[in-house]
Amino acid sequence: MISIIVPVYKTEKFLRQCLDSILQQTFNDWEMWIVDDGSPDNSPAICDEYAAKDKRIKVIHQNNQGTAMAKNNAIRKCNGDMVYFVDSDDWLEPDALASLADTMQKTNADMVVYEHIVEEEKKSVIKGNNDGSVTILNREETLWKIFTNEMPSYLWLTLFKREIISLFPDMRSFEDHGTFFSWASNARTTAYLSRALYHYRMNPDSLLHKPVKNHNLLMYKAINIRMSVIKEKHLFPDRQEECKAIYVNSVIKVAKDIARSPISYAEKLKSVEEVSKELRNMPIDYSRLNAKQRLRAYLLKHHLPFFIRFNSATSIFVKKH
Repeated sequence: MISIIVPVYKTEKFLRQCLDSILQQTFNDWEMWIVDDGSPDNSPAICDEYAAKDKRIKVIHQNNQGTAMAKNNAIRKCNGDMVYFVDSDDWLEPDALASLADTMQKTNADMVVYEHIVEEEKKSVIKGNNDGSVTILNREETLWKIFTNEMPSYLWLTLFKREIISLFPDMRSFEDHGTFFSWASNARTTAYLSRALYHYRMNPDSLLHKPVKNHNLLMYKAINIRMSVIKEKHLFPDRQEECKAIYVNSVIKVAKDIARSPISYAEKLKSVEEVSKELRNMPIDYSRLNAKQRLRAYLLKHHLPFFIRFNSATSIFVKKH
């Protein structure tokens, strides 16, 4: 059985389309846990309406705690041997669950990753080849593709065996980025199914497009979750310098985003100091960085005020030109 987890917050305009697409699946062996995360609109009533229609649908109402805690409350209750996440403003192709479950059964993979369609206001864009092929990846191949962002870290693009997942850390955003990598490190094999089965809506009102407070620091936390998994499980022993360079680039990007954010200088300095802590104690192979990255890494290690001014000035220059 597949346990489908749908966190809901302020998506009343799209929620029916999402839930209808699940009810219309050709695969019927599922349960759905809808978690109303204290939504102030009509979403809670819609959730209850659908639960009354189908006994496979269960609703959890909670005070607003964020999507990570909403997912955790559903994970604690789900009964399936497979787990699947759906964002409440998106929808599925009718054979999505059947295709994913069939691929998992035939390959005995612990995860099935697949492709999607981005739904913009006036067009649909398929992301991937969508040719129906299946590729089997071992653990290290999967993790390297995730770590280098060749494979996206979206929970809604993956069917998981229940045994490889755990609870999320308490994060208001970017919880997928670190957790997906951590869960994938528990998977022996991953099947990559080249089929676009999920419709991802470009919704300007979604949480992804409205970052929460301190979202840059949360991204930094997610990056460090990945690095902790690499250290604890002794991953990529022959690629340590490459790993370090990817980590440095990721931290630079977070710090750069902080420097360019609309907060006070004091807040910028405090946040940049936080994300540069580990970097300052880390020997860096500057030859693996380009010229701008080398300068930014040096300033981040040794001159935080100059780092902030340099990146703020760069941002102004880019906007003007």
